[in-house]
Amino acid sequence: MLEAAIIEDEAPARARLKRLLGMHTDVRVVGEAEDVPGALALLRATRPALLLLDVRLGRQDAFTLLRLLPEPQPLVVFTTAYHQHALHAFEVAAVDYLLKPFDDERLARALTRVRARLADPDAPPADEDVRRLRAAWAPAAVPPRLVVHDRGRRVVVPLAEVVRVTACGNYVELHTAERRYLLRTTLTRLAQRLDPARFLRVHRSYLVRADQIVGVIPRAHGDAELRLRDGGTLLLSRRFRNALPHDLRG
Repeated sequence: MLEAAIIEDEAPARARLKRLLGMHTDVRVVGEAEDVPGALALLRATRPALLLLDVRLGRQDAFTLLRLLPEPQPLVVFTTAYHQHALHAFEVAAVDYLLKPFDDERLARALTRVRARLADPDAPPADEDVRRLRAAWAPAAVPPRLVVHDRGRRVVVPLAEVVRVTACGNYVELHTAERRYLLRTTLTRLAQRLDPARFLRVHRSYLVRADQIVGVIPRAHGDAELRLRDGGTLLLSRRFRNALPHDLRG
Protein backbone atom coordinates (compact mmCIF):
# COMPACT_ATOMS: atom_id res chain seq x y z
CA MET A 1 0.00 0.00 0.00
CA LEU A 2 1.36 3.41 -1.02
CA GLU A 3 0.77 5.85 1.84
CA ALA A 4 0.43 9.47 0.77
CA ALA A 5 -0.14 12.85 2.43
CA ILE A 6 -1.81 15.83 0.74
CA ILE A 7 -0.30 19.24 1.53
CA GLU A 8 -2.47 21.90 -0.11
CA ASP A 9 -3.85 25.20 1.21
CA GLU A 10 -7.17 25.10 -0.68
CA ALA A 11 -9.87 22.78 0.72
CA PRO A 12 -11.59 22.17 -2.68
CA ALA A 13 -8.24 21.20 -4.22
CA ARG A 14 -7.56 18.79 -1.34
CA ALA A 15 -10.98 17.21 -1.74
CA ARG A 16 -10.55 16.78 -5.51
CA LEU A 17 -7.09 15.26 -5.16
CA LYS A 18 -8.29 12.88 -2.45
CA ARG A 19 -11.13 11.80 -4.75
CA LEU A 20 -8.72 11.16 -7.63
CA LEU A 21 -6.39 9.19 -5.37
CA GLY A 22 -9.37 7.13 -4.19
CA MET A 23 -9.57 5.67 -7.70
CA HIS A 24 -6.22 3.93 -7.08
CA THR A 25 -6.79 0.97 -4.78
CA ASP A 26 -3.14 0.69 -3.75
CA VAL A 27 -2.97 4.30 -2.47
CA ARG A 28 -4.02 5.30 1.05
CA VAL A 29 -4.21 8.95 2.09
CA VAL A 30 -2.91 9.15 5.66
CA GLY A 31 -3.71 12.81 6.22
CA GLU A 32 -4.00 16.36 4.91
CA ALA A 33 -2.53 19.72 5.89
CA GLU A 34 -2.97 23.28 4.62
CA ASP A 35 0.23 24.98 5.82
CA VAL A 36 3.83 24.30 6.83
CA PRO A 37 3.26 23.85 10.62
CA GLY A 38 0.35 21.51 9.99
CA ALA A 39 2.37 19.55 7.44
CA LEU A 40 5.32 19.13 9.82
CA ALA A 41 3.02 17.81 12.55
CA LEU A 42 1.28 15.44 10.13
CA LEU A 43 4.52 14.07 8.69
CA ARG A 44 6.05 13.48 12.12
CA ALA A 45 2.97 11.45 13.08
CA THR A 46 2.46 9.45 9.88
CA ARG A 47 5.72 9.26 7.85
CA PRO A 48 4.12 8.63 4.42
CA ALA A 49 6.14 7.48 1.42
CA LEU A 50 4.71 10.22 -0.83
CA LEU A 51 3.87 13.91 -0.54
CA LEU A 52 1.45 15.50 -2.97
CA LEU A 53 2.58 19.05 -2.45
CA ASP A 54 1.30 22.43 -3.59
CA VAL A 55 3.93 25.16 -3.98
CA ARG A 56 1.99 27.91 -2.24
CA LEU A 57 1.15 27.14 1.41
CA GLY A 58 -0.35 30.28 2.90
CA ARG A 59 2.45 32.76 3.65
CA GLN A 60 5.10 30.06 3.19
CA ASP A 61 5.87 27.61 0.43
CA ALA A 62 6.68 23.98 -0.26
CA PHE A 63 10.42 24.58 -0.42
CA THR A 64 10.40 25.94 3.14
CA LEU A 65 8.67 22.74 4.23
CA LEU A 66 11.19 20.53 2.44
CA ARG A 67 14.12 22.35 4.07
CA LEU A 68 12.62 21.60 7.48
CA LEU A 69 11.97 17.88 6.92
CA PRO A 70 14.50 15.41 8.33
CA GLU A 71 16.07 12.71 6.20
CA PRO A 72 14.99 10.39 4.74
CA GLN A 73 12.38 12.56 3.09
CA PRO A 74 9.30 11.17 1.35
CA LEU A 75 9.06 11.26 -2.41
CA VAL A 76 7.45 14.44 -3.73
CA VAL A 77 4.99 15.09 -6.53
CA PHE A 78 4.19 18.79 -6.90
CA THR A 79 0.59 19.75 -7.69
CA THR A 80 0.40 23.44 -8.53
CA ALA A 81 -0.97 26.11 -10.84
CA TYR A 82 2.44 27.78 -11.17
CA HIS A 83 4.75 26.49 -13.90
CA GLN A 84 7.59 28.87 -12.94
CA HIS A 85 8.65 26.77 -9.92
CA ALA A 86 9.43 23.66 -11.97
CA LEU A 87 13.18 24.31 -12.11
CA HIS A 88 13.32 24.59 -8.31
CA ALA A 89 11.30 21.36 -8.09
CA PHE A 90 13.97 19.66 -10.20
CA GLU A 91 16.63 20.90 -7.81
CA VAL A 92 14.90 19.19 -4.86
CA ALA A 93 14.52 15.93 -6.85
CA ALA A 94 10.75 15.92 -7.28
CA VAL A 95 9.42 12.78 -8.94
CA ASP A 96 6.92 14.77 -11.01
CA TYR A 97 5.38 18.22 -11.41
CA LEU A 98 1.64 18.36 -12.14
CA LEU A 99 0.14 21.60 -13.40
CA LYS A 100 -3.44 22.27 -12.33
CA PRO A 101 -5.94 21.43 -13.62
CA PHE A 102 -4.69 17.87 -14.16
CA ASP A 103 -6.84 14.79 -14.67
CA ASP A 104 -6.67 11.23 -13.35
CA GLU A 105 -4.67 10.05 -16.36
CA ARG A 106 -1.92 12.56 -15.61
CA LEU A 107 -1.99 11.69 -11.90
CA ALA A 108 -1.82 7.98 -12.76
CA ARG A 109 1.40 8.55 -14.74
CA ALA A 110 2.90 10.35 -11.77
CA LEU A 111 1.96 7.49 -9.45
CA THR A 112 3.57 5.02 -11.85
CA ARG A 113 6.83 6.97 -11.56
CA VAL A 114 6.51 7.00 -7.77
CA ARG A 115 6.05 3.22 -7.65
CA ALA A 116 9.07 2.72 -9.92
CA ARG A 117 11.21 4.95 -7.70
CA LEU A 118 10.10 3.08 -4.57
CA ALA A 119 10.82 -0.28 -6.20
CA ASP A 120 14.36 0.78 -7.16
CA PRO A 121 15.46 4.01 -5.42
CA ASP A 122 18.86 3.99 -7.15
CA ALA A 123 17.54 3.57 -10.69
CA PRO A 124 18.03 6.65 -12.90
CA PRO A 125 14.96 8.10 -14.61
CA ALA A 126 14.13 6.72 -18.04
CA ASP A 127 15.49 8.75 -20.96
CA GLU A 128 11.97 9.57 -22.10
CA ASP A 129 11.12 10.99 -18.68
CA VAL A 130 14.30 13.05 -18.61
CA ARG A 131 13.52 14.59 -21.99
CA ARG A 132 9.91 15.30 -21.02
CA LEU A 133 10.75 16.84 -17.67
CA ARG A 134 13.69 18.89 -18.96
CA ALA A 135 11.37 20.32 -21.61
CA ALA A 136 8.88 21.22 -18.88
CA TRP A 137 11.60 22.80 -16.74
CA ALA A 138 13.10 24.81 -19.60
CA PRO A 139 12.08 28.48 -19.56
CA ALA A 140 9.31 29.05 -22.08
CA ALA A 141 9.86 31.50 -24.90
CA VAL A 142 7.77 34.54 -24.00
CA PRO A 143 5.93 35.87 -27.06
CA PRO A 144 6.27 39.64 -27.71
CA ARG A 145 2.75 39.76 -29.14
CA LEU A 146 -0.49 37.85 -29.47
CA VAL A 147 -2.37 37.35 -32.72
CA VAL A 148 -6.17 37.46 -32.53
CA HIS A 149 -8.94 37.06 -35.10
CA ASP A 150 -11.16 40.10 -35.31
CA ARG A 151 -13.99 40.46 -37.88
CA GLY A 152 -12.36 38.15 -40.39
CA ARG A 153 -8.85 39.55 -40.13
CA ARG A 154 -5.79 38.87 -38.02
CA VAL A 155 -4.77 41.58 -35.58
CA VAL A 156 -1.41 41.76 -33.80
CA VAL A 157 -1.73 42.84 -30.17
CA PRO A 158 1.65 43.74 -28.58
CA LEU A 159 1.96 42.46 -25.02
CA ALA A 160 3.24 45.89 -24.03
CA GLU A 161 -0.28 47.21 -24.71
CA VAL A 162 -2.17 44.54 -22.73
CA VAL A 163 -3.25 45.88 -19.33
CA ARG A 164 -5.16 42.86 -18.05
CA VAL A 165 -6.72 39.59 -19.23
CA THR A 166 -10.12 38.20 -18.26
CA ALA A 167 -11.35 34.61 -18.59
CA CYS A 168 -14.38 34.21 -20.84
CA GLY A 169 -15.24 30.52 -21.21
CA ASN A 170 -12.98 28.97 -23.87
CA TYR A 171 -11.72 32.46 -24.70
CA VAL A 172 -9.91 35.24 -22.90
CA GLU A 173 -10.46 38.99 -23.25
CA LEU A 174 -7.31 41.04 -23.79
CA HIS A 175 -7.84 44.53 -22.40
CA THR A 176 -5.75 47.37 -23.83
CA ALA A 177 -6.15 51.10 -23.23
CA GLU A 178 -8.09 51.39 -26.49
CA ARG A 179 -10.30 48.30 -26.72
CA ARG A 180 -10.79 44.61 -25.97
CA TYR A 181 -9.92 41.58 -28.09
CA LEU A 182 -11.06 37.96 -27.86
CA LEU A 183 -8.42 35.22 -28.07
CA ARG A 184 -9.38 31.53 -28.26
CA THR A 185 -7.47 29.99 -25.36
CA THR A 186 -7.98 29.47 -21.65
CA LEU A 187 -6.57 31.74 -18.98
CA THR A 188 -4.42 28.93 -17.57
CA ARG A 189 -2.86 28.14 -20.95
CA LEU A 190 -2.17 31.80 -21.67
CA ALA A 191 -0.62 32.30 -18.21
CA GLN A 192 1.79 29.45 -18.94
CA ARG A 193 3.00 31.30 -22.07
CA LEU A 194 3.55 34.67 -20.41
CA ASP A 195 6.32 35.92 -18.13
CA PRO A 196 4.96 35.28 -14.59
CA ALA A 197 6.92 38.25 -13.22
CA ARG A 198 5.25 40.57 -15.72
CA PHE A 199 1.71 39.16 -15.89
CA LEU A 200 0.40 38.13 -12.48
CA ARG A 201 -2.34 35.56 -11.93
CA VAL A 202 -4.36 37.32 -9.24
CA HIS A 203 -7.62 35.37 -9.51
CA ARG A 204 -8.88 32.28 -11.30
CA SER A 205 -10.46 34.71 -13.80
CA TYR A 206 -7.82 37.45 -14.08
CA LEU A 207 -4.26 38.19 -15.16
CA VAL A 208 -2.91 41.70 -14.73
CA ARG A 209 0.28 43.37 -15.88
CA ALA A 210 2.34 43.94 -12.74
CA ASP A 211 3.25 47.54 -13.53
CA GLN A 212 -0.45 48.48 -13.70
CA ILE A 213 -1.08 47.89 -9.97
CA VAL A 214 -1.06 51.14 -7.99
CA GLY A 215 -2.74 50.01 -4.76
CA VAL A 216 -3.92 47.02 -2.72
CA ILE A 217 -6.93 47.31 -0.40
CA PRO A 218 -7.47 44.36 2.00
CA ARG A 219 -10.90 42.71 2.05
CA ALA A 220 -12.46 39.94 4.16
CA HIS A 221 -11.11 36.38 4.32
CA GLY A 222 -7.67 37.26 2.93
CA ASP A 223 -8.97 38.64 -0.37
CA ALA A 224 -8.05 42.13 -1.58
CA GLU A 225 -8.95 44.71 -4.21
CA LEU A 226 -6.32 45.85 -6.69
CA ARG A 227 -6.40 49.44 -7.94
CA LEU A 228 -5.04 49.87 -11.46
CA ARG A 229 -3.48 52.82 -13.27
CA ASP A 230 -6.47 53.16 -15.60
CA GLY A 231 -8.81 53.61 -12.63
CA GLY A 232 -10.19 50.10 -12.80
CA THR A 233 -10.18 47.49 -10.03
CA LEU A 234 -9.68 43.73 -9.87
CA LEU A 235 -10.31 41.20 -7.12
CA LEU A 236 -7.20 39.54 -5.71
CA SER A 237 -8.18 36.16 -4.26
CA ARG A 238 -6.39 34.76 -1.22
CA ARG A 239 -5.23 31.76 -3.24
CA PHE A 240 -3.13 33.97 -5.54
CA ARG A 241 -1.94 36.55 -3.00
CA ASN A 242 1.64 35.23 -3.10
CA ALA A 243 1.79 36.11 -6.80
CA LEU A 244 2.16 39.77 -5.79
CA PRO A 245 5.60 41.31 -5.32
CA HIS A 246 6.65 41.07 -1.65
CA ASP A 247 6.29 44.79 -1.00
CA LEU A 248 2.59 44.70 -2.01
CA ARG A 249 1.51 41.66 0.01
CA GLY A 250 1.26 43.40 3.38
